[in-house]
Parts: sequence; structure tokens; C-alpha cells
Amino acid sequence: MLDTGPPPWPLAKHPDGTLDPIGIPAWLKSHPELRRRGIVLTETLKPSYVFATNWRDQSVAAYAVKLLEPDTEEATIYERLGLDSTSSNPSIPCEVVRSGQPDMLIMPHIYEINCVNYMKLSLSAVLGVFLQVVKGIEYLHARQIAHLDVCVGNTLIAFDAQARFHPHLVANKIYIIDFHTSRQLDFGPGHQHSIPITVSQVKPPLGLKHFDPYSWDVYCLSDVWGYMVKMKYYFGVSPPWIALRINRWLIGSEQGCTGPCYCRPTVRRVRQVLTIVRGVVRVVELIVWPFYLMKTLCQKK
Repeated sequence: MLDTGPPPWPLAKHPDGTLDPIGIPAWLKSHPELRRRGIVLTETLKPSYVFATNWRDQSVAAYAVKLLEPDTEEATIYERLGLDSTSSNPSIPCEVVRSGQPDMLIMPHIYEINCVNYMKLSLSAVLGVFLQVVKGIEYLHARQIAHLDVCVGNTLIAFDAQARFHPHLVANKIYIIDFHTSRQLDFGPGHQHSIPITVSQVKPPLGLKHFDPYSWDVYCLSDVWGYMVKMKYYFGVSPPWIALRINRWLIGSEQGCTGPCYCRPTVRRVRQVLTIVRGVVRVVELIVWPFYLMKTLCQKK
């Protein structure tokens, strides 16, 4: 989420009364709902908005607390998604606390997907990680929710260490967070007209400011896939053509549509096609790997 101005709650201050931009507000440290849960905040993850307990201590459960602005749909969306306990739900298990202003989100502290070592993964495995993100967005779109700020920073992964302390987390599952700019829409994919996109971590194409919100999420998925490919082939290795072709397909050919957009595929179509592509890539890897291993062993001799 990008900064959109000062939040409507008291900020942290130094002992001399001046603002502390990276501090934790005293009123939040002593908040009764946090004290009741034994949550002691020690770190600032996003100044004025997101705070955490000591997540570096791997021997205890770590939590993150986000303060929610009142003029967004974020609290309502989290509450709505929280009613579904199925494994297809991409939202992180959390609790919305509405005792006073502002509302708070209390959730397990887990890591961004940039913590994954993509270089050690096969291309089919990288596609598997990306497909989790795609399926998460498809889940939201099926419920007429457009995320509108899909990016690497808003896609997290739970590792075994976090899942051990938080029983509702699934190890190695991708979770989508930050519904600050998200919208619950009247129409589903293929029927929704364009809306203003005012805040996003992904730069809009052609300087446009209005997009079909569902199509915009797919465009932003290209940024996530592009990051994964870059990390997989980081040290000067050229990515295979299929990886680059996927990125161009997600970006599409922007026409500035004011109605339902067909400049790029729907997220449902992305999931269908990439599931097949991943299977084909996996078969190729299984065929090629023995020859690669034999060649390597011969070279060592």
C-alpha cells in the first residue's frame, strides 16, 4: 500500500513531544485488546499503520497488528472472507477488532514471497508458487472482490516455523493481504465497467487512471510473475521463452477500455492455461534432467 496522507489517529511521539515516524504509539502499546491477548508490540513494519511483536525470536508465536482506516472496505472484506475456513481462501487467518477507533487487524506474522529461494526451484515449482497467487485472486474475483493492489509485498508465505505456532496457518501456502484499496463490486468479471485506480504499487500502462478492476488485478499479476522469473534467473541466465511469453500474455495489449476489458485474459483463464503449462514444463523437466545429470557427471570425470 502506498502512503495516502497522515492516518486519522494519534501518532507515536518522542519523550520531548515531537513526532516519532517509526515509533509505536503509546496508546496502541497499552491497548486493552492487545494486553488481553498477551501481544507486546516491539517493531514497526509500516510507519503509523503496521506493527509487530519480536518476529526474530523463532521460539514464540509472532503477530502483526494493522490499524485500519475507517473509510475503506478492508475490515468488512476481512470479516467476510474470515467466514470461509476452506483451504481455497487466500486471506490470512486473522481477527478484526472493532473496539473503539481505529479498527485493528491482528494476524500471524509471516513473510513476503521474496523470501522464497527461487533459484533453487525448478521452473515448474516456480509456476506452482505463482499459481497459488493466481488461484487466490480467482477466489476473490468469484466473490466480486477486486484487490486492486496485487504485488510482491502483498503476497505472503507461511513457512513451517510460523505454521507450528499458528494452527490455522498452512505451511508453504500463499496468503494475500492488504485490502486497503480493495473494492466489493456490483458485477463480476466480464460485466464490470472501469473504475478509477488511484493508489497502486504497480505503475499503470500508458498513464491511464481508469481500468476494469478485475483486468487490473491480472495486469498486476504480471508484476508478481516478472519478479519470480527475475529471481529464478538472477545471475545472467536468460529465462526460457515460455516464462517471457507468460509475462507478455498477462500484460496484454492495453486499449483503455471503459467497459469490461478484454485486453488480457481473465484470472480464471490464467489459472486454466498455466495449470496445463506447468504440467507440460514438469514433463519436460523429468525428461531432460537425467541427461543433464549424466552430462554433469561425465564432465567431472
